[in-house]
Amino acid sequence: MLNYWQNGKIYNVNSIPRYASGFPLNESDVYTVLSLNGKWRFKFCKSVNEVPAEFGRADFDVSDFDYIDVPSEWQIKGYDTPIYSNVKYPYAIEAIMLPMVPHIHPDKNSVGLYSREFVVDEGGENVFLHFGGINSAAEIYVNGNFVGYSEDTFDFQEYDITKYVRYGENRLDVIVFRYTTGSYLEDQDMWRLSGIFRDVTLIYKPKVEISDMYFKSELSDNFDFAYLKGNVSISAKGQGLRHAKLIVTLSEYGNPAAVVCQQEINLGEITDGKTIIENIDQKIDDIKLWSHEHPNLYQIRVELRDGSCFIDRRCCSFGFRKIEIQPVKGGKGPFILLNGKPLKFAGVNRHEFHPEHGHAVTAELIEEDLKICLRNNITAIRTSHYPNQPIFYELCDRYGILVICENNLETHGLSFMIPRGNKRWTEQCVYRMTNMVNTYKNHPCIVAWSLGNESGRGKAFIKMREAALAIDDTRFIHYEADTTGWVSDVMSEMYANCDKMPLIGENKPVMHGSYIYNPIGVRYKPEKYKNLPFMQCEYAHCMGNSLGNFSDYWDNFKKYDRLAGGFIWDYADQAIKYVNKEGVTEWRYGGDFGDKPNNGNFAFNGILRGDRSPNPALYEVRKQHQQVDIALIDGKIAFYNRYMFTNLNEFGLKLQLYVNGSEVDSVDMEMPDVAPGKIGYVDLALKNASFGSDEASVIVNIVTKEDKVFAAAGHVVAYEQIALSSYDFRLPETKGGSYFEETDIEIDVHFGDSLAIVDKRTGEIISISKAGSEKLKEHFRPLFYRATIDNDRLPQVDIPIAKWYMGVDKFYRAQKHLRVKRLNVFTDDGKVSVAIDWRMPHVKELRTLYRFNGDSTVDVEMSLIPRAEMERYGFTFALRDGVDGVEFYGKGPFENYCDRATAALLKKYSGTAEEFLHDYLYPQENGNHTEVRWLKVGKENGVEIHASEKPFEMSVHPYTLEMLRKAKHLHELGSLDYLTVNIDGAQRGVGGDTPGIAMLKPQYKIRPGKPQSLKFRLILK
Repeated sequence: MLNYWQNGKIYNVNSIPRYASGFPLNESDVYTVLSLNGKWRFKFCKSVNEVPAEFGRADFDVSDFDYIDVPSEWQIKGYDTPIYSNVKYPYAIEAIMLPMVPHIHPDKNSVGLYSREFVVDEGGENVFLHFGGINSAAEIYVNGNFVGYSEDTFDFQEYDITKYVRYGENRLDVIVFRYTTGSYLEDQDMWRLSGIFRDVTLIYKPKVEISDMYFKSELSDNFDFAYLKGNVSISAKGQGLRHAKLIVTLSEYGNPAAVVCQQEINLGEITDGKTIIENIDQKIDDIKLWSHEHPNLYQIRVELRDGSCFIDRRCCSFGFRKIEIQPVKGGKGPFILLNGKPLKFAGVNRHEFHPEHGHAVTAELIEEDLKICLRNNITAIRTSHYPNQPIFYELCDRYGILVICENNLETHGLSFMIPRGNKRWTEQCVYRMTNMVNTYKNHPCIVAWSLGNESGRGKAFIKMREAALAIDDTRFIHYEADTTGWVSDVMSEMYANCDKMPLIGENKPVMHGSYIYNPIGVRYKPEKYKNLPFMQCEYAHCMGNSLGNFSDYWDNFKKYDRLAGGFIWDYADQAIKYVNKEGVTEWRYGGDFGDKPNNGNFAFNGILRGDRSPNPALYEVRKQHQQVDIALIDGKIAFYNRYMFTNLNEFGLKLQLYVNGSEVDSVDMEMPDVAPGKIGYVDLALKNASFGSDEASVIVNIVTKEDKVFAAAGHVVAYEQIALSSYDFRLPETKGGSYFEETDIEIDVHFGDSLAIVDKRTGEIISISKAGSEKLKEHFRPLFYRATIDNDRLPQVDIPIAKWYMGVDKFYRAQKHLRVKRLNVFTDDGKVSVAIDWRMPHVKELRTLYRFNGDSTVDVEMSLIPRAEMERYGFTFALRDGVDGVEFYGKGPFENYCDRATAALLKKYSGTAEEFLHDYLYPQENGNHTEVRWLKVGKENGVEIHASEKPFEMSVHPYTLEMLRKAKHLHELGSLDYLTVNIDGAQRGVGGDTPGIAMLKPQYKIRPGKPQSLKFRLILK
């Protein structure tokens, strides 16, 4: 074993330069490769000190080694400790004693020893060994010979092993280090795992090969023709050619016989040991442009011949498209332009991670991720914060997903000193950047190169920019930390809140870059960013029950030219699935493996759960990302087409008429001819319709006409619910006939065939029965707090007194001090009423009223004036065992909150309680529904609740609020045989502008000083 892992100056030994030519094809279009994936011998060493000195020798005995799957990461397979950390470096990486940096502590640096045998066939070709990704670095040995070493986890490494192999059986040994000095550049917010986690391939290459190729397009001003330009590199190693000929063919994608153009170049003699670069330049008429809406692809085939003899062939997909930054022009802009049209990113940040595989994500899982994105109107991905596998880009090319391809660079924990302008670190950063650009430069899906993430500022980034543009100048450069304007072609920021959007949109003075690098930021005057489009590289932090205010962001994105959309943080919860000894599935987060340092469940930020089932925020994303705005104008449905290149006549139209929450009619229609950026109309034909006291609405659905790669025909791409008449909240008159009996501690109220008992000391209804059958399992009582959501509990604040000062659990504590101040029972018009005045911290006035009617109904009222911002106000109770089934008329079917409700539809819904709640992997408040007109719980012997004067909010859970508060993992939550019902006049929003902080806008708060009220009728069944 060598000592490169500890040498900050060595990060690559013998790996060949990165290339974009792909694997070689033979004359039958078959890749000349051999997969080395599968079962390998494996031994885990707790530290580098335990690595046998003889390992790597051809005769070293590995018969007592375990077996492990390649690709995989060994922590997922049960070896070593997974570590989840956001900013702090793992303890093996010295980050405290700064003069020691860079230094890896040997006793804390675990190692994996891999070994396998492989067979080399006779054929005379050069033989290369290709690793798609090793976390974090490896020494490679073939037949006892040291082959090479390479860092950069998410980059491929390839070695020429021709001189080390023999025909027949060969031995391959790999020493994988968990940490190296290169790990200082890989401080991403993710699980820190280790192993050979991408494909391993043996490649047979001809001795004269097509070693690289690069293609780009130059489009005419009106985009009707283009020039295909580029270059092809040919390298001779082991022999030469006398009559070399290069044939470059552009054909339709998937149909090589449909040739668009072809260029044949006579190269003459190529001598051994030489590399030549040949330029390509062809004019193409009548091109089909590539865009995310219409991903028109071509195929480029490059073939090398020696006279009539086939030598080598490489292929790549190609798309004609143009990315440019347009400054302010004619009072419009600035814009990011795609093929001349302004681009708004409807994007998401995505880690290449899966709960059962770690970073060893299969092609099938990647493809399903992309289909999920497209089904939910997500059309852009930032590869946070490293390059993905080649198959990812190939699929994005085919399916039409825009990509910001990000360099494997983050130094968050030491960004004040690494890389800055330090020569050693700069060289490594440039190395990583050029590797990425060289590898993926031919993919049309990539619209920008990102220099990295949260790594401070300095000359290193200027060098990276220059190096990237020297290879490829067809894309813009992105870096979020650039506040100088020297590095990034766009003004990028993370977690700029909604209030900042109009200031940037109107080119007002702003504080830029304030989230990470200092609490104030850098003052940006209008002239400094006048010509820079603005994009949010991270926004809408979706930790747990979050993504509030999202519609407000998109209202601004649509309004202002300068705002180019953004990328949600993030795609899926980074959970690790673990099955314990009892066979129970646990979804683990930081600290669950005893890992230190850790950031707990800060990895759970996904619009999907780790298993790719949706979190409710996904539906809001789908709604806000839709590219058609729909409204009712003068009796006609108006459609504003926000697509860039798609006419709405490519879709179908489905209208559904709902009356009082039930569908009564539907019709399928053709969409009108509506060009991008234009408005079209469809007559609703309901001008003279009268619905009386009924509430009516029409749901407008725009659907696909034919099957897509991501969904079947009929898939809804945009929708809107349009109100035609309003709900009548007046309740029927009730009759008298109730009476009460009173003792020192309780009031017994008889109403119809029902009995209610009110505890005079607590003000709670401790029993309600009808015809002798008890309804309650838990008391009917006021409720003012919720199970803390992640944005309520401020997970980034570690100091308890600070959390207390900032109001965490304020009303949980206040509820403990809720006391009856005055209780009055009286009869009016034959109806018994119990009026209670309450005393509670942070509330100025609080009054409840229970009016018991002679028909076994109870009218319930609450009025209050808060002194502090509240979480909720309303009532809670639990029904007795065995009552099941929920039906309601309100917004659903998925949970919704006042600041995350645009996707929910106002309809009738019925099902079990479990169908209308949501299991967040870290348990918290969930299952709320807004705009509820009525609720029925229990098919028989249950209750009904009807809103009076205005709608209420509600949730129904098969567990108690206290169970939800205490559970720290989903498997700890459990369920009960009875249902808890919560009825709220209002609940505050969930927020999410900033990581782990609600940042609610005023309209989504229950504000101090503002009177609040709730009225509903409880009907016993």
